[in-house]
Parts: sequence; C-alpha cells; structure tokens
Amino acid sequence: MSTRAARAQRAQALVAAFADDHAVGTWSLDRTAVARRLAELVDEPRLIRQGRANLCGPAAMMSLWLRDDPEAAVAYAVALFERGEAAIGALPVRPSPRLRSLPYDGECPPADWMMMAALRDSTNRILRYAQARGRREAAAAITLPGAVARWLSAAGYNVRDETNLVVRKGLAHAQAAPGERVALVAQEMFRAATWRHRVVSLVPNHWIILRSPVEATPDGVRFRFWSWGADHVATIERAIFTRCYYGCLIIDKTPLPLAGSSA
Repeated sequence: MSTRAARAQRAQALVAAFADDHAVGTWSLDRTAVARRLAELVDEPRLIRQGRANLCGPAAMMSLWLRDDPEAAVAYAVALFERGEAAIGALPVRPSPRLRSLPYDGECPPADWMMMAALRDSTNRILRYAQARGRREAAAAITLPGAVARWLSAAGYNVRDETNLVVRKGLAHAQAAPGERVALVAQEMFRAATWRHRVVSLVPNHWIILRSPVEATPDGVRFRFWSWGADHVATIERAIFTRCYYGCLIIDKTPLPLAGSSA
C-alpha cells in the first residue's frame, strides 16, 4: 500500500471514530456534517473550497496538506472540533472563542470553514477573523506570502518564497519556476475585463496552485490550476497574465515527515 493510501486509510479511521462520538464539540457546528465532509476531503482533497469567504490562502494550504498527509490534516480538524485548538507540526492553532461560537451559515461546507478560519484567526494579531462574510471578513482574511509559507513549512514542506507584493514577476518567471507552485495573482486574471480591471489588478489578492507548466501559445498563456474547490484550465491573454502574476511559493510535492509522525 502506498504511503498516501495508508495515511488515507488511517485518516478515514479517525473520521469514523470522530463521527461515532456524541460529545458536544467546541464549535457551533454539526458533528455529523463535519465528519461527512472530512471523509469526502480525504478521498478528494481538491474539493475543499472557500465559497465567498476570502480564505484562498488557507484553502490552498489545506488542499495540499489533505492530499499529501490526510491523517495529519484530519487529526488537526478533529482536535479543533473537540478541544478548540490544534497544531500543524509545531505551529499552534488557537482560534478565538468568538470564532468558535459563531453560528456559521456561509457557503462553503462547515468542516472546510472550520479548518481554514481557525488557521487564519489564530495567525492574526490585530484584526481577528470572527465573521463569515462582509468587509470585516475580507480584511481579516487577507493572507500574505509569509503566512502561507509558514503554514506550509509547519506542515513539513520545503518552501522557497519567490513572490513580490509590488513588482510583477513576469511570464519568464512563471515558466522557469520549477516544481509545484502556489502562485499569488490578481484575481482579475480570471474575470472579464471591465473598467476596473487594470486598477484592481494592481493588487495581488488571490492564491492558486499551478498544476502544470505555464505554456505560451499563439492565443496567449495556457496552464492548469487549482482554485475554488476544483482544477481548471485557463487560456489567458499574455498581457493579462503578466499584469496579474506576482510570483509563487515553490514547494516540494511531498511534505517531509513530521516529528513523531508515521510514514
């Protein structure tokens, strides 16, 4: 049995034990719904999604972690639900009581939201993440490259940060960057051009996982990427891609073993 398959099997055993427990958790979430969703995410990590929440950074991190070490990711989710705090490697994740008591009614599944919102809230120092929608949610959920890099490193990945929040990195960088990449882009890359397009694309505001090399074609730029709970294929004008690409975090595809974890 492959390492991933063995970890997935153990992860499903954790989910089953969690589902059979009837104790009251520390979140205002339904245990059965959370367990059902965790089982789905173990089988298909790409499904994790942020809905309309501004949690693209945590979503990208969780999608990779669920894929490469589902046992550790599920243990994290179970600890969050049961005890109100958990850890990613040596990184403590302690969401506020206000967040845990929030009567969640957002668009993404509760398990997804719990895993992502807890990580985002625990990392914040000034503006805590304690709303499921609205302007305050959008502001509190902003995730800078250093945070995503720390989360991935804590999960056992080797990470090299080649992003820039001001200067665009260019098509040549996107084509030359080796390995798997978590790219920082302006979300307007994927939207129809409007009068706002050029202004808003000055701000890098979305994380995606590049699933393929970035290929220059006669029609523009073509690549496969993950975001919004699914894989997509994009063909984009070269000028739009260049205007909206702010570099990437380059990571090893498989995380390094965490201290005390089994292979």
